[in-house]
Parts: sequence; structure tokens; C-alpha cells
Amino acid sequence: MKVCFISLEYPPNIFGGVGTYAEAIVKGLNRKGVDVFVITRGDRNDSDQRTFRIPTPNVLYWRSLFFTKSAVSLLRKLNRLIKFDLVHINEPHFPVLGKPNLPTVYTLHSSQVNEIKLKLGDLKTPKTPKEIMDLILRGPIGGICDLLITHKANKIICPSPHLAQLIRSYCFADEKKICVIPNGIDLKTFDEVKDNDVSILSKYGLEKDNYVLFMGRLSFLKGVQYLIAAFRTIKKEFPNLKLAIVGKGDFEKFLRNLAYGMEEVVFIEYVDSLKVKKILYENSLIVVVPSLYEASPMVVLEAMACSRAIIASNVGSIPFLVKHGKSGFLSNPGDSKNLEKFIKILYSDWKMRKNMGSFGRKLVEKDFTDDCMVDQTLKVYKSLC
Repeated sequence: MKVCFISLEYPPNIFGGVGTYAEAIVKGLNRKGVDVFVITRGDRNDSDQRTFRIPTPNVLYWRSLFFTKSAVSLLRKLNRLIKFDLVHINEPHFPVLGKPNLPTVYTLHSSQVNEIKLKLGDLKTPKTPKEIMDLILRGPIGGICDLLITHKANKIICPSPHLAQLIRSYCFADEKKICVIPNGIDLKTFDEVKDNDVSILSKYGLEKDNYVLFMGRLSFLKGVQYLIAAFRTIKKEFPNLKLAIVGKGDFEKFLRNLAYGMEEVVFIEYVDSLKVKKILYENSLIVVVPSLYEASPMVVLEAMACSRAIIASNVGSIPFLVKHGKSGFLSNPGDSKNLEKFIKILYSDWKMRKNMGSFGRKLVEKDFTDDCMVDQTLKVYKSLC
């Protein structure tokens, strides 16, 4: 089977879960013997003869349009030479027009309409210029494109039942088109990283089992503002405990101002090294995911792969991954008091943390590996060929 996989994000240009998914699915398909040819953004000079990089302008809001236009042109040329069986598109924000007459699979990782609702629902929190532009430009255009994409696709892959329901509700998509395939993590690669160099912790002023960890994009919807508010109270009772915030984004300046005067809050820029990322996970006390909405966060799977107890918001697809009282706690979104309560419980009970971490690891091994994800994706492909 010959598949053309189109993704704006792809190694080494990974900015979040969309790129992590792209890397995992392509590697997994290759292992299964599928001939995967990737079209992505970047420099043309690439040693991999199956990866085609398009050097398009990296202009916010317009880069998806620039990329999609060039990607479709390249897809037509490649199809004449290779004759693909299908094309798999990893969430470009513009419907692919003028592509060859090929079966088309779209993976959608979020709903633009839902994000607009959430941002409009909390106007009290200051919005960055980018978030204001998202509300005015990206959200409405993205919502229209979601609608067009779901009607043009032969199959739509969603990582969770909750997102599938949103797509059905907002995009009026045919239920028969939608396939729920949970994101998966490459446990083999993750487990092969054995180095636990704690000197990396000292670089950031951290110590083993003495910090709460947040890892992700710094934006309004990630809810870090509520975690910082909770920590302001927690540090009075546990003065030696620290909060490590790993990531970058347009909301960073607001969060740093919110944490002003709290030396216990440590900001660490985006980490792309698997070794460093794993060290931060494995030596943390708890991993917290305080989002106002999530589709299927990879950070939850990574934390469970590292046997960490998790506190996460009871929103979107998170309850699909985190089992309350077993692998962690589900907290009310936007509720700093709730976060504070659960952090204190886990801080004081090492045995509970250990049991939750073990349960989460077993859950990932059973239901959320990249092999599970790839096998289900192959069934979708075969249904179209």
C-alpha cells in the first residue's frame, strides 16, 4: 500500500501534539510495511527520499494556506509518478482543493468552534494579542474549514469519543465517516531512554520528588493560571515544594507576571529532547494538566508511561485517559481550590502516588500504544482501498 501523508508539523518541526502524532503514525506505518511518503514544511534538502519538504513562508495565520497550496501541487506531481492508494492529511486548516481523485483520510485533533466558545466564556482573563486574533480570524476561518473538511473526507479520525461528538454536532458530519482511534505512545523508544542524569534537575534548581510538573504550550486554554493560583496557597504549607512549568507560548508573559515574587515557580522553555523530558517526568512528584479543554493530550500518555500520578481537568477527552482515583484525580476546570486539594493529598501520600503511577503505566501498555493506533489506522485505510 502506498500512502501520501501530509502534515504541516513533522520532525524536526514539532510544536505540539499534532507533530508528535505525525512522527508516531509514520514510524508505525513504516514498521508495518506501508510505503509512506511525507509532504511537510521545511528545507528541501533532506536525506530521506520519502520525505518532501516545502520551503513556504512561516507567517502566522497564513502558513497553513501557503503550505496547503504548495502541498496539493506537489501531491499531484508525486501521484503521477508513484500512484498512491490514498492520502492521509494531518489537520491542515484549509480543505485540500484540486487534489488528485484519491480516497482521503483526515485526522482532526481539535474543534475550532469549541475553542471559540471556551475563550468567549471567560472574558475576565486578559487575552494576548494572538488570542484576540485567534478569536477574530483563526477561529471563524478554522470552523468553516472544519465543516468543509468533514464533508470532503472519506474518513475522519478523531482521538477520542468526545471530539467525535463535537465534530458530529458542529460540523454535521456523517457518523459513518468518523473513526475514534486513541493517540498512542511509542513505549519502546520511551523505555530505551535509560539515562537519569539528575544534574539536569539541578540546572533548573529542582530536586527529585520535590516538584509539581506542568508540561505543554503556554496558552489561555491550558489553564496554567489556575495552577499558579493554587500553588500560591500550597507553598505556605509546603515551602520547599516547587512548581516546574515547561513550555513556551504567547501566554508566558502573563503567567510570569502572575507568578511574580514566587521563587518556587520555575519556568523552563520548551523541551524537545526525549532524554530531558523523561528525566523531568520521572523525577516529578505529580504531573498536573489543568486545561480548560483537551482533545487527547500526549502529556497525559507520557506521564503515565513514566508511572506518574496525574491531576487533570475533567474536560474533553481527559476522562477517556485518566481514571479518577486509580491513575490520578480529575479536577474541576478553572478551579484552583480543587487543584490545591488534590496536590496536597498526593503530596502527603507516597503510596497512593506509586499505586496510581503503576495503574497508569498498565493502562498505557494495554490501550494507548502506537501499535494499537497504527493497527486501527490500517483498518481505516483498508476499508477505503
